[in-house]
Amino acid sequence: MAMHDPDAMSWSGLGVGTDRESFLRHVSEQLPAYEPDKAVEAVCAALFRRLPGGIVQQLLAQFSPDAREMLLPFAKDVNAPPEKLDREDFYLMVANRLNADPEGVRLVLHGVFAAMQTQITKAEYLKVRDHLPDYLDGTWADSRRGVDIPY
Repeated sequence: MAMHDPDAMSWSGLGVGTDRESFLRHVSEQLPAYEPDKAVEAVCAALFRRLPGGIVQQLLAQFSPDAREMLLPFAKDVNAPPEKLDREDFYLMVANRLNADPEGVRLVLHGVFAAMQTQITKAEYLKVRDHLPDYLDGTWADSRRGVDIPY
């Protein structure tokens, strides 16, 4: 039996892109007050705008086909540059899409980011992190480490 490359599997140990159901279950566990698919859509709609198109495409490739299908409406062309969204605009974009209080957006980001990281490799996590602004980098890293959910 061949040894597995740890970067070729997701951190859940279940393999890259387990499936849509497991992904949404992770979101629901993190964010019981929100509909998981709506939380994912709100975060990814903003996150994908903030990332370069090539990184978005690589990130999407990590998800199972059924999970990827729900994220495709927010994808962008591989050559599309990232949009320069400041923290306030980014948080407001997520809050408006989710009909949530902007002050609670960090909790939503944390929950969706944590669930995303069960579906992607460590190498992909690092690629995304390299393209995040400071106001998202800390939440992305904290959700990876499994720290307490922010309030």
